Amino acid sequence: MDTTDSWTSAQALASLAAGAGATPMSQLGRETQAAAVAALLSRGAVPCGTLPLQGRLAGVMLLANALVPVGTGPIGVAITPDGSFAYVANNGASTVSVIDTATNLVTATVTGLNGPIDVAITPNGSFVYVTNGNSNTVSVIDTGTNTITGPPITVGANPFEVDITPNGAFAYVANHGSGTVSVIDTSTNLSVATITVGSLPNGVAVSPDGLTVYVTNSGSGTVSVIDTGTNLVTATVAVGSTPIGVAFTPDGNFAYVANNGSSTVSVIDTTTGPPSVVTTIPGFGTPAGVAVSPDGTRVFVVNFGTNNVSVIDTGTNTILTTLAVGTQPSRDAVTPDGNFLYVTNNGSNNVSVLQIRPIITSITPASGSTLGGDPITITGSGFTGATAVTLNSTPVAGFVVVDDNTITATTPAHAAGTVQASVTVPLGTGTGGSFTFVVPAPTITSISPASGTTSGGTLVVITGTNFTGATAVSIAGTPVTSFQVVDDTHISAITAPHAPATGLVSVTTPGGTATGPVTYTYVTPAPTISGFTPASGSTTGGTQVTITGTGFTGATAVSIAGAPATSFQVLNDTTIVAITAPHAPASGPVTVTTPGGTAISATNYTYVTQAPTVTGIFPTSGPAGASTQVAISGTGLTGATSVTVNGTPVPFTVVSDNEIIATLPPHASGTVTVTVNTPGGSASIPFTYTRDRTQLTATPAVVQVFPPHPYAGILTATLTDLDTGQPLAGQPVTFTTGSITLCTALTNAQGVAVCPAILALPLIILNGGYTATYAGSSNYQPTTAHGAVITI
Repeated sequence: MDTTDSWTSAQALASLAAGAGATPMSQLGRETQAAAVAALLSRGAVPCGTLPLQGRLAGVMLLANALVPVGTGPIGVAITPDGSFAYVANNGASTVSVIDTATNLVTATVTGLNGPIDVAITPNGSFVYVTNGNSNTVSVIDTGTNTITGPPITVGANPFEVDITPNGAFAYVANHGSGTVSVIDTSTNLSVATITVGSLPNGVAVSPDGLTVYVTNSGSGTVSVIDTGTNLVTATVAVGSTPIGVAFTPDGNFAYVANNGSSTVSVIDTTTGPPSVVTTIPGFGTPAGVAVSPDGTRVFVVNFGTNNVSVIDTGTNTILTTLAVGTQPSRDAVTPDGNFLYVTNNGSNNVSVLQIRPIITSITPASGSTLGGDPITITGSGFTGATAVTLNSTPVAGFVVVDDNTITATTPAHAAGTVQASVTVPLGTGTGGSFTFVVPAPTITSISPASGTTSGGTLVVITGTNFTGATAVSIAGTPVTSFQVVDDTHISAITAPHAPATGLVSVTTPGGTATGPVTYTYVTPAPTISGFTPASGSTTGGTQVTITGTGFTGATAVSIAGAPATSFQVLNDTTIVAITAPHAPASGPVTVTTPGGTAISATNYTYVTQAPTVTGIFPTSGPAGASTQVAISGTGLTGATSVTVNGTPVPFTVVSDNEIIATLPPHASGTVTVTVNTPGGSASIPFTYTRDRTQLTATPAVVQVFPPHPYAGILTATLTDLDTGQPLAGQPVTFTTGSITLCTALTNAQGVAVCPAILALPLIILNGGYTATYAGSSNYQPTTAHGAVITI
């Protein structure tokens, strides 16, 4: 039994059972023989048993499973694109069973078929195409009603497997009895092409891109490659003996072929031209159906002769493990989510449902710290034999498989966000559940030091937990000037200026804000004085003193040598400018008082009597013969003890530190020195005595013309000091007429000079009068006067 198919074998054995001649059993394939026997068993010839599904093979515990009774002699199986239903072709019962995959119960049985062998479902899930091996037709089932729609579609002899293009436009049917492939246009449900392939075609698979169809020729040990664009055979690939099942990997790069007669699997590289077998995997038991997981990592080959399924690792193309199923398994199909494998058991009239990878339903608790270390419980199924557990591809810190449905684990450190868990067992990896990594809220346990100055600038270290990623730090409600996250449990920060107060410390991170219970106290610092300049100044005050030190902010008083400063200004926490008040000569410290205390300088400030300066005198000159009141301007004039003119004291009055009024007495003309004397010293300025202004008044000469007779023969002139208004006595006055000097006479006490000039009257008359002249002296200015002639 090694050459033909299950439908042919069943029909042959049925004929033998009826007493008619048939093909010898030795010429039939093993799967075909079993199918025929199963058909006979279904009619009660021999009791039909089942095999348990649970057991350990190759060290792997079978995952959660079910055994679903269906019709007699099931062969083909296909699952709807949404994974909700599995359709099973019951060859012996001429029915199709519809299994609800959520409950694994048969919810419908479609009748009206004729020896169905295989099923294929359109990509939209609306229709199921069923090959009727006994009537050379294909029936179409409407999945909405699970009834046959339209008449049967005529194809070649003994149609076996069927597959549909990814776009749903065409169905390709392998006609086992006629060595052809029929092409059905699904829009009209008519056979539109017939393609000749090898001997006894059995399996058929359309590539994921829809460009090629691979057909296993069980009679010739080959695979025919059909170009769907031309429906021509473009290549023939030699494989093992009696190839049956064929399936593509999801990327279409490889095709796996089950060689029933040689108990091997051929792996065809579809990317080469032409396609070729790259490896042959041994170790199977008359393999039949082939299915590939959606992720392409596993190939499931049903072993018709050994009642199990071999699992191939596509990464190494070796058999990973073997799973026990029912009697004489024929075909298999993987659910779209990759979680379950449905295997038709031709000999036991049921379908084995195997969970082929873990299913994760929940993670408890659903969230934890980004720092990791949180215990979690993963719930689901298929966990037995787990080799790895990850959260978003990050391995957990450790895990324990409690049972097939429970894993306990410890979370790893991970960035914030929501992730899924993955559990890996030898058969594959399942992903699911939801776990959210959250940044943990910070906590504060201490601050050192716990107090500092109100001026800020104190370096503090905050201790706590979960400080990584901190975005803000404040103390007593005021953001710190700067901070640095040293590590997850320490932050160093610089305090900002703050009024005196005690307040809570707070740290903000992406995980939240921790406030307190730790407090920090801002205290006003006691001031210190490091120096001041100048070190001395006038007793009159007004000196600007710059004081340097610390803790000056909020200063309430400044004193210098015990005298409060007239005014002061706090420029900043380290500088004060103060104006000294008037003070007797003395030395004493500088003090600064703030709310934090009083600072006393280490050195003294000295009040010194200021040496005076004289910068001006007004007026700058005066008459020699009279007193002149002058205003003397300068500095340091307060406390003046005397004002002298060339050393002789004169009366004075101190108006201010900058002005003195003095009365300068008459003095010989010339420049004198006016000196102001104070306890601090002396200062002088020149003053000029000028000659007094003078005036002569000459009396006229009186002459009687007729009869000619001098009326008065005496000439007089009066000399007056205009600056004093007094007559000048003893001063010589010269009388002249024309170029003739008449006489020189000294002024008397009344300032009158008399010159007898009777003899000179004719000249005086001739010259029109006479002139009196005062030549001046060192103290008096010269002056002249004209005496006229009066005739009577």
